[in-house]
Amino acid sequence: MDSIQVSVESSSTDFSQARRMAVGKAMEILSDPVIIAWKDDKLNRFGPQIPGASKDRWHDYGESNGGTLELSVGDNFHFIFTDTSGFDEPDLNISSIPEDDGTTILCLNDACTEDDRRQMGYFPGGGLGG
Repeated sequence: MDSIQVSVESSSTDFSQARRMAVGKAMEILSDPVIIAWKDDKLNRFGPQIPGASKDRWHDYGESNGGTLELSVGDNFHFIFTDTSGFDEPDLNISSIPEDDGTTILCLNDACTEDDRRQMGYFPGGGLGG
């Protein structure tokens, strides 16, 4: 897996900003980048959430599930991407997250944040709203 460091100009960069930066960089490298795992060191969060897992399990998951590119944004945000351009059929396990600035982020459902899931209509802990 290739690893790239993306510099940030401000220590006030938040997860959403870092994710947009990572997706932008990944789009320069991969044809169809999809986030499959991530970690936010500022808030000590990571995805996918694996019950009973150690704090580095997100990285193990990304590596063992087709991760081809790891992007670290500053010192606090880490994203593992795969390239879906070679997939034969659409993966229904992938969600499209529209950002306020017009960016569309693709992530595995398990790698979406709780905020993403609420935006898609899921209730906390799972289940779709009606």
